[in-house]
Amino acid sequence: MNVKAAMHTLVGHLPAAGVLEYLQWLTSDVETLSPEQLARVRHGEEQIARGEHVTLAEVVRLRGE
Repeated sequence: MNVKAAMHTLVGHLPAAGVLEYLQWLTSDVETLSPEQLARVRHGEEQIARGEHVTLAEVVRLRGE
C-alpha cells in the first residue's frame, strides 16, 4: 500500500468531527493556535492526565478489525 492509500485508510477511521479543521490547520501557514484551539488542546491534555483516553489498539479492537 502506498503512502497516500495508507493515509486515506487512516483518515477513514477518524471521527469526522474536527478532522477537516485539524487537517486545514496542519496545512496552513498559521504558526499559532487560536484561543479556542488552545483551549481544546488543554482540555484534551487534561483528559489524558485523568486517564480518559483510548489507545489506538483499543480503537482497532473495538471496531472489530
